Amino acid sequence: MMAIEKQKTSEIQSVLDKSYQLLQEGLVKEGLSYVMKALNEVTQELAQQTIDNEVREKCLQHPVAKLLLQEPVTRWSFQKPRGYSGDAVLIDYMYRLKSCAVNDSYLGKELNGYLSLTEAMSAVRWRSNHIAKEIQKVQSELGRKIDVISIASGHLRELAYIDNASSTINRFVCIDQDEQSNQLVRNTYNQHAFLEVIDESINHVLKRKLEGQQFDFIYSAGLFDYLNDKVASRMIEILYTNLRPGGTMIIPNFLKGINEKAYMETFMKWNLIYRNEEDMLRLCSPLDIPADKQSLYYDDMNRVVYLKIRK
Repeated sequence: MMAIEKQKTSEIQSVLDKSYQLLQEGLVKEGLSYVMKALNEVTQELAQQTIDNEVREKCLQHPVAKLLLQEPVTRWSFQKPRGYSGDAVLIDYMYRLKSCAVNDSYLGKELNGYLSLTEAMSAVRWRSNHIAKEIQKVQSELGRKIDVISIASGHLRELAYIDNASSTINRFVCIDQDEQSNQLVRNTYNQHAFLEVIDESINHVLKRKLEGQQFDFIYSAGLFDYLNDKVASRMIEILYTNLRPGGTMIIPNFLKGINEKAYMETFMKWNLIYRNEEDMLRLCSPLDIPADKQSLYYDDMNRVVYLKIRK
């Protein structure tokens, strides 16, 4: 394993020292903003393996880690109580549906307040609301109740944003491997007879267990941030066969170059696969999906790229 060059090590040390000093002085917003931006800049030319190993270790051994890990989202991601990154509880923090605990420190609560304002977290909230609007848009276009499926559905919070869901949706299938998340969905939305919760991983889709089932709206809110190109392309190919003519599929993916990347990969131990416009179109290039049925757009924060496929 290649060691970080001496100059780069010194730069990283300087970033950590300065952010620690700012936080110690009570300049919470400044300390958090600085460590995110500066750590991103100083590591952007390093190999990913170096960031995930040497840089992460250096960050976590620095005294600033004890301060930053008082922030509940950072701590939850670092500890991974569900055994994996980006679980539904963590996303609930981002949605502001889960808040700091009573025994969280003052610094932890202050850090959480500023972290929730970052563009990455804002993009997660925007995504949920946007998907709900798109579901309603498709229903309005088709003029009837629609069939919807969510892959890696988490807590399915977007369902709460759909007005008059019972008159909008005929069937809503959600698939997730986390049985705790699925049970919360069942408990939260037990009034909706249209809801079908499947306790399965994405292999349920990849093994074509949904063959023959047709949906008007297909989406996956955060899954593709974790899929390599081969699996992502295969997933789109299979889901496209489940898309009813006149239907819509939406695939969001975090863009390359977000400010929070290095902070997530070091203090949060949370790695995503980032893609740009070219990368998203490449996922469809080997597939038999007409180019004029594919479109790309961005969220208001310009942090997530959306691939929309019509049929």
